[in-house]
Amino acid sequence: NSTHSTKTNCNELSKCHRFLQFTSEEEHPITHTLPFIGVLIQRQSGQVLTSSNETVYGVWNTTAGSDSNPASNGTGIGKYSLGKGPYTVFDKNTNTKYVNFGNCNNTTTGSPNCAQKTGLYLTLKRGASLLVAFQLATADSFPQRDPLQITIEGSNNNSTELTRGSSWTLLYKGSSGISINQTRLTYGSIQWLLQNSEWYASYRFLVNLAMNNGTNIPFIQYSEVALFGY
Repeated sequence: NSTHSTKTNCNELSKCHRFLQFTSEEEHPITHTLPFIGVLIQRQSGQVLTSSNETVYGVWNTTAGSDSNPASNGTGIGKYSLGKGPYTVFDKNTNTKYVNFGNCNNTTTGSPNCAQKTGLYLTLKRGASLLVAFQLATADSFPQRDPLQITIEGSNNNSTELTRGSSWTLLYKGSSGISINQTRLTYGSIQWLLQNSEWYASYRFLVNLAMNNGTNIPFIQYSEVALFGY
């Protein structure tokens, strides 16, 4: 019945039925209604948790619960393209994209596994937040390079400890929300974190599988990761 902005109200989600409206300065063209632990949540416009100037760290050869292996600018194994780094997924511009080579050496042939175990993490400038949903957007080319399966983890540890796998708590494992052969530069379906009721300052996003279905790809790519919540 009103916008809730305190941790007290959000932590009572499992105890009551309310209409929650997510609003912010940045409107997102989505309207969804679904049950959430016995609560009806109505999204009229998404509150995006990230700003366009977040500090974002790319990773590769990293899985949920494991230590982060930092990725860096460049081409080849453990690199992401210059000007196409992880920070681009939060710039609210689908014309930019994040390109991570993973365990591939920047060849046109690539391999079926280039996209796996790649991703990013960040500490939100806004502080600890409750993540309730996310949405990915496709890049400009080659649907087989889209993420298919992903994980999201949260942490409240200090920044110096975020490379440790033990710092992270698994919040989501499943579909990216992007459909097969989805139109380029468009958002996939919104995905909800139905079991999450904890506030975290940092989040880690990892790709487990791409759309390539066993065919060779040289890297993974996506243009946006929209994080919604309080």
